[in-house]
Amino acid sequence: MTRTDALRQWHELQVSQLELEVQSAALAELERQKREVEQGLLRYAGLFDQAPVCYLALARDGMIAGANRAAASLFALPLQELPGRPVTHFLAPPYQPALRRMLAELRADEASVAMEAQLCDSAGGGRVRIEANLDHTGEAIRMVVSDLDVGLQQDAALRRTFAVLDNLGEGVAVADANGAIVAVNPAFSAISGYPEAKAIGSGLALLCGLEAVRAVQERGSWQGELAGRRPDGGDFQATLSLRTLAGPEGAAAGTVAVLSDISRRKQAESALQDLHRNLESRVVQRTAELLHANGQLRQLSAHMAAVKEEERKRIAREIHDELGQNLLALKLDIVQLNERMGGRRTRFARRVAAALDNIDATLRSVRGIMNELRPSVLDLGLAAALEWLVNDFRHRSSLHYELELPGEAQLAAIGSDLSLVLFRIVQEALVNVLRHSRASQVAVRLWVEEGVTLLEVEDNGIGIAPSCRERPGSFGLIGMQERADALRGSFTLNEYEPGAGCCVTVRLPLVSSQ
Repeated sequence: MTRTDALRQWHELQVSQLELEVQSAALAELERQKREVEQGLLRYAGLFDQAPVCYLALARDGMIAGANRAAASLFALPLQELPGRPVTHFLAPPYQPALRRMLAELRADEASVAMEAQLCDSAGGGRVRIEANLDHTGEAIRMVVSDLDVGLQQDAALRRTFAVLDNLGEGVAVADANGAIVAVNPAFSAISGYPEAKAIGSGLALLCGLEAVRAVQERGSWQGELAGRRPDGGDFQATLSLRTLAGPEGAAAGTVAVLSDISRRKQAESALQDLHRNLESRVVQRTAELLHANGQLRQLSAHMAAVKEEERKRIAREIHDELGQNLLALKLDIVQLNERMGGRRTRFARRVAAALDNIDATLRSVRGIMNELRPSVLDLGLAAALEWLVNDFRHRSSLHYELELPGEAQLAAIGSDLSLVLFRIVQEALVNVLRHSRASQVAVRLWVEEGVTLLEVEDNGIGIAPSCRERPGSFGLIGMQERADALRGSFTLNEYEPGAGCCVTVRLPLVSSQ
């Protein structure tokens, strides 16, 4: 892995971690608000259906339009059989005319009226208190029937029920069959901005939208989001749930609307989007900075490589010109001195011969050092340099080496800078083979096609495992990669298969050497 890849992966991990933290916080907030809405809907449904007192919704003629479970229990009938029956049917005959008169005399602008009566025998014959009022349209009657035997307990339960409804965080509005709002709780006024006096009598479609009202009329329920404007000019956003109230013979007797304020959630979503845009901008900026820094590092790497080669060349030349010539002159003097000994076996003659051997060994070391720094054979061309390099490694080990070179015309197209990079890559690759591959044969192939120089160094060893390729300190592979990148080329290794060997492939454009 190159430094560029490592920096890019590190940067991507940092960005991904930040995005995940932001998204996790937003998702947690959304999930919490969803649970609150669902709990509000369940609480409201339970308030009406499971209230401990008998609650009835009547049409103007006294027919039952809706009832709760307490009504079914009080009248000793299944809940689904109550709608469509006259409420007077459940009173003892002497009390039925009084109830009819009371219902007929109800006025929308008057308070609730009440009477005491006795249920019929089929309903248990108990004493009850009946309280009723009429909405402002004069078309719907709300009635509470309290069992006087448990009146105190039921009154307390009723007060608790309305207290819960008034303290719900979700706004609740009840509309009649014509879509006119007949009741709201304080949370509804707080969310929508409509006080109770102004909300009651208003059309539900003005608040929820005509399409939502039509949908609930067709399907019986509807859920969605609502964006509205309060009378004071402020905006609000809420989730809206609409459900119909069953009337006689299953017809809709009204609609219940539940509002849950999501303004904060929308603000959080907007803030998240702003943060995401800001993050994207920062990523783009940081990426540009990294690309610029990477370009500078590549230029610096290429410059350092060029400086290193020039320094090697200078040192090799100085060793050759100074040390090599001095050693050669010293050797000539010692040779003349040895010849003057005339083959004598004296102690001095033996020391002269030993000095001559030491000079020869030193000259060989100097030549080796110069070749390691910069082989002089490079001046003879890339083909001669590669042949010398392969022969040098052939003498160092028992491996079988093969060298394939292109023709003279193709070799002539390879410039000096490109030749030096190819030589160094082959040199490093052969060192790796000798140290790590456990191979028995190596093939070096060089050819030119379509303006690109291709180099392959392939062995039949154990291969390079991914863990070894990415191991810190693998500077040989990094060096080859950097040399190829500096000339706008590519450096690749074959896919790892245990025992299948390793193949280094380098592609360098010929124009890079010009």
